[in-house]
Amino acid sequence: MTFFCYNKGMKKITFILLFTILLFTRLFASPAAINFDNLSDKKKFNDLTLDFVNAYDSISYPDFEHADSKKEDLQAAKKLHNYLKKQKKANYDEKLLDLLALRCLYNYDWVTFAEVEKLFTQLEEDYPDKPEHHWIYGNFLASSSKTLEGKKQLEQYMEMKDYYISNFFIQDYAYCQLLCMMPLNAYYTITNGGTIPEDQIPNQQLLSIIKGKIKDSSSDQNYTSGEVWKISKTDDEWIYVYSTMLGFKFPCKGNWNLTLESFSETTPAFCILKPNDFNLEGNTISISLLFMVYPESHYNEAIKDNMLQSMPVIGKENVTIAKQVFEKYSCEDLTKYQDIRKGARTYIYFGKITPDVYSGLRCECPVDFTKMEKGENASNPSYYATSPAQKRLEEPLYMIMLVDTCNALLEETDALLEELFSKAVFE
Repeated sequence: MTFFCYNKGMKKITFILLFTILLFTRLFASPAAINFDNLSDKKKFNDLTLDFVNAYDSISYPDFEHADSKKEDLQAAKKLHNYLKKQKKANYDEKLLDLLALRCLYNYDWVTFAEVEKLFTQLEEDYPDKPEHHWIYGNFLASSSKTLEGKKQLEQYMEMKDYYISNFFIQDYAYCQLLCMMPLNAYYTITNGGTIPEDQIPNQQLLSIIKGKIKDSSSDQNYTSGEVWKISKTDDEWIYVYSTMLGFKFPCKGNWNLTLESFSETTPAFCILKPNDFNLEGNTISISLLFMVYPESHYNEAIKDNMLQSMPVIGKENVTIAKQVFEKYSCEDLTKYQDIRKGARTYIYFGKITPDVYSGLRCECPVDFTKMEKGENASNPSYYATSPAQKRLEEPLYMIMLVDTCNALLEETDALLEELFSKAVFE
């Protein structure tokens, strides 16, 4: 895996560090969000708008190394902004144009984040039923390290738009997904779910970058734990461990003990999860979950038979977890945990998961950089994994889940499993 360093003081060059090659993609909130037919026909305004539109391609992404050569282009954006700021009756599309100009000026520290945010807030208050400001602001947030917030704004645009969505927006949304480290979803977006042939994609450069962040997977190869597994913190209380290669996503908390192992031709992929200890009569009692994933080519029934032969099975039933059917075996051993735990209880789940063409997509989690910083001091660096996404193995996968608990905590264990399974994805 590759790691890059980032801190809050580097707000606009985050993705220069993370995706240097993306500097050459000029997407960043297309002027297509604006209806130019609704703009003023005053000559001065038209001249300022034309100058800005001609300059837009130059200043729509941060390029500090050549900032001096962009002074005239930046002046065009600044003049347009100053003109619009003085207009008392600017309409929606004129304010959108100002938002776009501010978004460009922010790239070079000519305006603050708060100024861009203020105009967006004003647009949201004055035009709550209009979607276009969500497009421009969403792309601004995503390219300013607020990846998850930006993604949500772009998705709000799509939800509000009840008619044609332009190809420019599709490119921006795919780009945002790529910045969120979701290349599989970005590929799905830019190809319209695989319905558009690659040679017909308008932005071949972006397509090439997305494809470069995706790797084919093979059950005949060995993979490090970093290639198999990834971790993402979302905007809720959960952290998700996921594997696009295995079609696996499972929730955990930040203080839970988590062990992730590699995958080879001779060993399955392992994930061991130990939730917080339970309190039982003033004593701390631990439980654990073990996941083993075998490609069909590596699996045989002897694995299941040998495991069950060594366990005292007391019950069997079929259960559905994350839309997949598992055989659940309940095992009890009263010779173990002969104390307040009242004996050992183990659940073993066996399931066969057959992929479809979209398997792995729902497992991919967005990375929110604002929630990934280490330490209390915001200047402390954080490190993010940027290894490519592995495609879902094409063959069926056999998943074995083991839950190690005790009879005294059956209700608590079952309640925890119900919550975890409700958030899991197996595909």
